Amino acid sequence: MRPIKDKFILLFMPQPTAEGRRMPPLGLLAISSLLDKEGYDIRIYHSYDKKDYIEALDCLDKAICVGITSMTGYQIFDGLEFAKLVREKNSQVPIIWGGVHPTIKPRQTAEHHLVDIVVKGPGEDTFTELVHCLDRQESFEDILGIVYKKDGKIMENQGRPVKKMAEYPRLPYHLLDDFVERFIKKNEYASRSLSYITSLGCPFRCAFCYLANPTFERKWDYYPAERVVLDLEFLAKKYNLTGIDIRDSNFFVDIPRVKEICRGLIQKNVKIVLTGLNGRSDQLAGCRPEDWQLFKQAGIKELLIGAESGDQEMLNLINKQNLVENTLKCEITAKKYGINIINSFITSFPPAVDDKKQIKSVLKRELNNTVELLRRIFLVNPAATVLLFFYTPYPGTPLYDLAVKRGFFDPKKFEDWRLIDLAHQVTPWTSKKHIRKVKLLRVLIVFKKIFSQEYLKKKSGWKVNLLRYFGLAAAVNFWVGLRFKYKFYFLPFERILFIIIKTI
Repeated sequence: MRPIKDKFILLFMPQPTAEGRRMPPLGLLAISSLLDKEGYDIRIYHSYDKKDYIEALDCLDKAICVGITSMTGYQIFDGLEFAKLVREKNSQVPIIWGGVHPTIKPRQTAEHHLVDIVVKGPGEDTFTELVHCLDRQESFEDILGIVYKKDGKIMENQGRPVKKMAEYPRLPYHLLDDFVERFIKKNEYASRSLSYITSLGCPFRCAFCYLANPTFERKWDYYPAERVVLDLEFLAKKYNLTGIDIRDSNFFVDIPRVKEICRGLIQKNVKIVLTGLNGRSDQLAGCRPEDWQLFKQAGIKELLIGAESGDQEMLNLINKQNLVENTLKCEITAKKYGINIINSFITSFPPAVDDKKQIKSVLKRELNNTVELLRRIFLVNPAATVLLFFYTPYPGTPLYDLAVKRGFFDPKKFEDWRLIDLAHQVTPWTSKKHIRKVKLLRVLIVFKKIFSQEYLKKKSGWKVNLLRYFGLAAAVNFWVGLRFKYKFYFLPFERILFIIIKTI
């Protein structure tokens, strides 16, 4: 670790799940962009980098402040564990929290004894002003967009007007130092892929999504196409990348902008693949054949679509403003152009009916219709990628009050949100039988893909030969197809088979 200067800023990225996953600290890079230009010594650590951040904690007497970002869920737990370490080492250094959850519940967050100040909303300007005041030992009480403690009371300042993201400098990836290699990943399409963001927010207001919370004033904001192309070209050259993972909430809001980005990459001969591009099926279904051809030529290999449900009534309930058939239409078109789609589904949204029998009936109908859509997707693309999650209630969203009405525990303390995420099932209106079905379906979805001929053709080794030549793959694939077609879930031996296969 390079020597720490007399005054430095320590930023921490908690891991999103207990199992752990290294997530790129794009938000922390964003709030560092102005301070980096001013020459501040900024150290950014991921939860995985314990050996490194423990060394930095020994220098807290030199720190201006400590910053922690957090989504709703496990990041709160992990962030608080880090904050405990900070307090054990230094009782005076200010601990500042920001990110999605502290923005949604700023006062509740600020009540915790391991939180000194909360930054609400985009933090580029707010955090910069806060660091200036702390560095000069000046009062920060007039800074817009913060919540803090004063004389035992929670003080909440007026929110800060949102500026265009294009007004800020390029994300300072160089602040990660040698750690940047830890965020460069190999995936199915690229040997060296790094995450990047071209836009923020989403103009749609799906009733379950945290972006539907009125707190998020930035409906949809973006970098101009020219800047995106220049940034991607710069990153590809500087870090010898073969791929970029786009982390936008909705990349395809402005299709002309998307096409301009694609043309720019082609004209500049930027040889990278693009993965993880998030979009809606209605947006993509409206694209013309020449658009899809352009996407392919520019290196787009993978899309992420929030299909959510195969049940139209449920899509209407969650204000998806979309049609089930668009999901299938996109799968058909993407397959034609060699572009993979990750279709993400959610089950157990809180039904609008009150009767318990009706709730059970609605959930059964919803899940069966989703399975039927999955069956049709796999007929189009046997190696399709599908994710299935339980609904997670996020505070301030249109569905949240209905979830509470259906029995969801409304956390009253910051730390109580630590288990409210996609990794946990927190919907009390969901029966145990329904939960067992979903857990089985998750296995069946994986089997349907990995035992398909299309998938096995890309693989090699004795395990693959065993599956292929003895007909085991075909048998399992056929059986899973029957499960999907006739919607029967008894004797879930596949879950045991899945465990066995993982251990081989």
